[in-house]
Amino acid sequence: MKDPISTCSHKQLYQNVKHFSKSGENFCKELITVFQQRAEMEHTYAKGLRKLAGKLIRASKEMSNNSTYSAWCHVSDEMYSRADAHRSLGNAFQQEAILEIRQVLDEHTKRKRPLDSAIERNGKLVTANWSEQLKIKKKLSGITREHEALFNFVENNKHICTEKEKQKMLNRLTKSAEMQARVDEEYFNINMEGHQMRLKWENTLKNCYQIIQELEKQRIEVLCNILTRYNLNMCSFGETLKHGQRQIEQVVQRVDMDKDIQTLVKENHITAEDNKAEFLMADYFEEDSKSLMAKDRRKEAIKIKLQRLEDSITKTKKDCEGIEKLMKTYSENPSFSNQKNLEETEQQLDESALKQDLLEATHYKLSVTLSELEGKSKPFHRFRDSIVKWKDKDCEHSVVQLTRPVKLRKTPFRSRQSLRASIIYKGPAQAVTQQSVEQSATDSVSSTASTHECEAVECGSAVNGALPHTDDDKEHGQTSEFCSIGKCKALYNFTPNQDDELTLREGDLLDIYTKEENGWWFGVLNGQTGHFPSTYVEELPVLNSVKSSDA
Repeated sequence: MKDPISTCSHKQLYQNVKHFSKSGENFCKELITVFQQRAEMEHTYAKGLRKLAGKLIRASKEMSNNSTYSAWCHVSDEMYSRADAHRSLGNAFQQEAILEIRQVLDEHTKRKRPLDSAIERNGKLVTANWSEQLKIKKKLSGITREHEALFNFVENNKHICTEKEKQKMLNRLTKSAEMQARVDEEYFNINMEGHQMRLKWENTLKNCYQIIQELEKQRIEVLCNILTRYNLNMCSFGETLKHGQRQIEQVVQRVDMDKDIQTLVKENHITAEDNKAEFLMADYFEEDSKSLMAKDRRKEAIKIKLQRLEDSITKTKKDCEGIEKLMKTYSENPSFSNQKNLEETEQQLDESALKQDLLEATHYKLSVTLSELEGKSKPFHRFRDSIVKWKDKDCEHSVVQLTRPVKLRKTPFRSRQSLRASIIYKGPAQAVTQQSVEQSATDSVSSTASTHECEAVECGSAVNGALPHTDDDKEHGQTSEFCSIGKCKALYNFTPNQDDELTLREGDLLDIYTKEENGWWFGVLNGQTGHFPSTYVEELPVLNSVKSSDA
């Protein structure tokens, strides 16, 4: 039997809008999941950011109160503000988007639940009426066929039948006509009832279609409203981040790095008077007046030790004089050395001066003991009030308190770009060590002033060869002699970040002296030596192979 409701256009329309509604419902469910995960991520990020901000503010409070660390405190405050912004954004997702979408889903599910039942119920009635019509129609056709056969039989045989038989056939014909009329009436009523059921079913489909369509319109409106609020929340979130960024920019502009460095140096400044160091002196058995050694033997032993100290003091004085002459040569001829050599030479002079003070203090202590043995008055010396004795169990120890000069290395300020560049490369390898400088300082003890000057010149030349790009060399316009290992052509413009780098212009021709593994080469351009990046140049082919010299 043919399905009476399969070809209905209203049913197909309803199925299409129902499929669209199902897709919208699935989209809303996925959207809820997305917003839930997004809200959890925002809350988690906000919690972690607040934790980091707390660590930063605690670390900053332990530092000194200057503009730099105050700026980092403001960075911590900005992190707190950003964490609050993320937390508020997560709350907005939960309270506005997720709750509203869930309410729409619940309402739509509640309103769509009875629609399918009503359509299915009315569809079953239409199908049952259809079957009943076919059954009554078949029955009516059979009864009509029998009635016509009986009618024809009566018409054909009424002239040969008796009155009694004729009356009997008429009665049968009357009953057959009555049954046919009754079945026909029933068929007509069922057919009219089927029309009504069909219309009712189609009206149900149209009503359900309109209900679902209105629900989808409502869903689209809700999604548009949520999208609008999402845009507003993101705009507000972005403005909050921009405001925090502007505050950070203002704080960074207020940072006075030079003043902070000056404050640091001032607060941690140590004068020579404050820098007193204690050194344990050499105490000999002969100095103890309670010892069992005879007086004459004590005198002889102390004199021997004094003579040894005097020889050491004389030698140390000559060392100091030689180092001072070497420093004088460096100061008169800056091209002979660099900053590192000067610092090492100053350190050697300081160590020699300390050694001389300790030797003189020990000599004075023994001289006092010898004067007591000989019955003479104590000699006057600058370390007279600096020597202190203290007892430890059964032993007595001597300590001398010396005022040490405070010499800190002065480092020039470096910009962020130069600091970054110094991390990228360290310049050419230095093949010459400072042994020649130390050897000059050692040999200067037994040599004349002219010999010191010659050694200083040789040392300065060696160091100048190892460090061709020192500041002193630039000031005097002096460059070391290198052997070119090739030529290259600049492909792009390059602006240097450090003083020992070359300025390149596209098309410049350079001589290459050395190639470093870190990507920086050393060469000369227009008589000026310096470093340049190898990625900015193209090496030109050479006809003759040139051996690289050891720089």
